[in-house]
Amino acid sequence: MFGNADETRFRDFVQGTWGSFATPAGRVDYIMTKARLGEDSDAPERVLTKNLAPVREVMEAGDLDFDQLLQRDLDDHRVAVKLVPYLLERKATGPAFFPPIVAVLLPFKSKQPTSFQAMGPSTLVQDAGTNWQQEQAGRAFRVQRHARSSGQLDATSFGKLWWNDSEAKLVVLDGQHRAMALLAIERTMTRSWQGSPGERFRSFYEGPVEQALSRYAGLELRDVEVPVTVCWFPDETGPDSNPHGAARKLFVDVNKEARPPSKSRIILLSDAELSNVLTRKVLSDLREEDEGQLPICAVEYDNPETNTTQSARWSALTNIHLLKRAVEVCVFGPPQTLQDVGARFAGGRRPISEMNGFMRKQLELGTVFPEPVADGGFEYASAEITNTHFPLGRVDEISDRFSRTWGAALITLLSRTHPYAAHATALKQVRGQWYQGDAAQRLALDALFNGVGVFWTLRDGYEHFQEQQQRAKDAGIKIDKSAKSDVILAWEILRDRKEGFEATRAAAYRGSTRPEAIVESEAAFAVFNTHACQLGMALALGSLWELRKQQGTALKLDELPEFAQSLAAGWNAYFAQEAGKAKDRRLAFNKSIEKDKADGKGGPRNLLNQITNMDTPQAVYFRYFWLQILETEEAWEPLARWFDGRSAFQQMLYKARKLYLAYCIEQKMKALKVSQPSVSEQKHRVTAARLAADEMFKALRDWFEVTQDEFTTWKLWSDQSKLPQSTAGDEAAPSADVIGG
Repeated sequence: MFGNADETRFRDFVQGTWGSFATPAGRVDYIMTKARLGEDSDAPERVLTKNLAPVREVMEAGDLDFDQLLQRDLDDHRVAVKLVPYLLERKATGPAFFPPIVAVLLPFKSKQPTSFQAMGPSTLVQDAGTNWQQEQAGRAFRVQRHARSSGQLDATSFGKLWWNDSEAKLVVLDGQHRAMALLAIERTMTRSWQGSPGERFRSFYEGPVEQALSRYAGLELRDVEVPVTVCWFPDETGPDSNPHGAARKLFVDVNKEARPPSKSRIILLSDAELSNVLTRKVLSDLREEDEGQLPICAVEYDNPETNTTQSARWSALTNIHLLKRAVEVCVFGPPQTLQDVGARFAGGRRPISEMNGFMRKQLELGTVFPEPVADGGFEYASAEITNTHFPLGRVDEISDRFSRTWGAALITLLSRTHPYAAHATALKQVRGQWYQGDAAQRLALDALFNGVGVFWTLRDGYEHFQEQQQRAKDAGIKIDKSAKSDVILAWEILRDRKEGFEATRAAAYRGSTRPEAIVESEAAFAVFNTHACQLGMALALGSLWELRKQQGTALKLDELPEFAQSLAAGWNAYFAQEAGKAKDRRLAFNKSIEKDKADGKGGPRNLLNQITNMDTPQAVYFRYFWLQILETEEAWEPLARWFDGRSAFQQMLYKARKLYLAYCIEQKMKALKVSQPSVSEQKHRVTAARLAADEMFKALRDWFEVTQDEFTTWKLWSDQSKLPQSTAGDEAAPSADVIGG
């Protein structure tokens, strides 16, 4: 209609109706246009189809910083089996319709996020006899809006956006599944999967798309069009700009009224809470994969389920929800949670103001921002910074302080404490020995170690396959069991690899692959890999640091990582004692243990861990377990230099043990009420207290060499005041969204 602009610098362009609007991300300019299928040509609508890109194709997963994540994980199975047929099928009830895809122009060079050159001044230019108001950001992109000869913008609101593919990419911000459906048809139809950025996902799509194209063979593909809104940020150009941050904000704004995103995605994307920013910093630091550090593949952070906080991969040691909870508890508190080890895990709403004040002290923000700082038109004093009120433009300074202190300490515990180090060692061995000779093996490898979202696609694809198999069986149709796609084979590889991993992990943890050693190792990791156990370890770190404060020690925040190393060394010294013997200390936290064979009696081992469930509130009891380890001589030795004697630590330990005994008594009470309902509650309590104390002593004797005299002395001290009441796990876990400003 209006001719072509200079294509020597900007080959790709879109054209349509332009507009502008304001959002929390700042000013957003856009062009409403369309992408379509059909014959191969240089038409803007066809070029746009080829240029729409999910983030996973614009950036390498290994290079992606978590602060740059934008709706990266795709449900490829749903796209292939539902959206592609929907897009191609013609129904009597009406045509298929997709709401507009939202894509944003962002700066990249060699798949690395960069910034745009500064936008030049608006000028009036002519092209093919038509006037245009033009703006240009260096070699990255150019905007043209139809104008009158006077320079005023024309009422038609027609415009063009040109860009240089080597400097900028159109990243799908909203509607990535719709865009992937279009892209999958395009690549299958034009045989262009080979060599494309999404080549490794070819197995998910090529077969189903070919089936759909065959089913709708009479369809005129050029009639398949999808509306697209192409956006850019005119104010986010120049050296100090942050268009990727603006895109993240826009994503949250666009999706806040849509189906609730998963909790994982909220943490990964939202800048509304400082706790989310700090959690992402932990993930980014883990991605560096330094020698001896927990590999990022051991952390599950892409679970698409809306409300789950449990890891689904057998390879995952922990997940993003535990990391956030650990960040919250160590940095925000509340302080009583760390200072009073004799108190239950607090439920309900938390003291927001107190927690924000505690955070400022934990990070020593007064030294980060000694003077008030201006950011985004607001002024921030360090004493006023909260979880929801902080200078986003200066947040890297807060993140760096956290990363060097609490973040490094938490990573140290999860990387160096023997059970978690053994898990990481086993993962690295499995990865290094992985055969990658075919597509199914590569997909399975991606699902555990590289590709975000691939695991869930394989899972859904396998479930769909099983449903199809069952329907065929019910219909009496003969099933060809050998006709399995790469997706199904990949899932079966993952399933079969689990057993091998468990043996490799048992060798790293127990030094043995005997069947009984593998069973006991799995029982140990059924505890170690829970939120309660890991959060208990973080609580132990925070409580011991608070104890150092109470002793009047001149604390240096930068010493936290070294302190955590000493803590891990103490725990490891304990786990190394009596390894392989009848009372192998690596099994001290197990909830069930094979009968002793070395003592010749065959009696059951006395269990320390009587906790009935592993919910987050039980972390306070696991804190006690981790502290109890440190009372042993070999475990205390690496930690001794950090404290002025042991008496203050022992007082803390005794309070924590008292709380755990109260829990055990409540458990015994419940059991007695069921087995002996006619007996009075008072008698039940006396019996429960005796049984719980007797079992606790035997466990402490067996696992920690506590003598009868030592236990009696502690028991007399404990009985001087009323035992704390415990609801034995009925506490409601505090909601992660109640830390406010």
